[in-house]
Amino acid sequence: MTTLEDKFAVLQAEWLMVCGHLHRNVADWEQRLDDLAQEEARLRERGQWMHGRADYLGVLGRHRDELMHSRMIGWLLDPCGRHGLGNRVLAGVLEKVFGESRPRPGLAQASIRYELSIGNGRLDVVVTAPELHLVIENKVDASEGDEQCAYYSDNLPSEAQCILLSPDGRASRNSSSFRPLRYSAFADVLRSALADADRNAAGRRIAEDYLTTLGSEFS
Repeated sequence: MTTLEDKFAVLQAEWLMVCGHLHRNVADWEQRLDDLAQEEARLRERGQWMHGRADYLGVLGRHRDELMHSRMIGWLLDPCGRHGLGNRVLAGVLEKVFGESRPRPGLAQASIRYELSIGNGRLDVVVTAPELHLVIENKVDASEGDEQCAYYSDNLPSEAQCILLSPDGRASRNSSSFRPLRYSAFADVLRSALADADRNAAGRRIAEDYLTTLGSEFS
């Protein structure tokens, strides 16, 4: 007949066995944590333990700055920019938004202006070339102002082609003259242009870095 003392002895033996496993497990965990800490220290010393942004605008905290994006986009649309993309981005945007499959003659002569005054407003990006007057209204986080695009439409030359660029590709609330363009679609145009262009251009890395920003913010 099993006595209470026998039952207690069995329980005590089982408990000691469990404690032995616990001590071994704790020691093993401590060793693993120590190994991980040493490996982290080695990676930090080598510059291989990394965090944070990997794009220039992101590092500066300007990745949602509308003016910065307008400047970058205008630079990419400039056929003579040191990105080495020629008129590929400009032609790509015209094809993406307006269905122009053949580049227009004279795109290589395009000039870019920013924050161009027009009556009571300012046009974010304006591209002019022979037979081209392109206006880009850029909205990153801000919403379209009341009657803003309609006002621009009423005060622009009749031949002007207008784009409303935004993260979600929203349509203008008050003007059918402004065609919508998503930032992600612009990124597709830039990616295609980079694939076809000279890889040794001095400013190519800037264009590639901006593509990283577009992917991080607007993919």
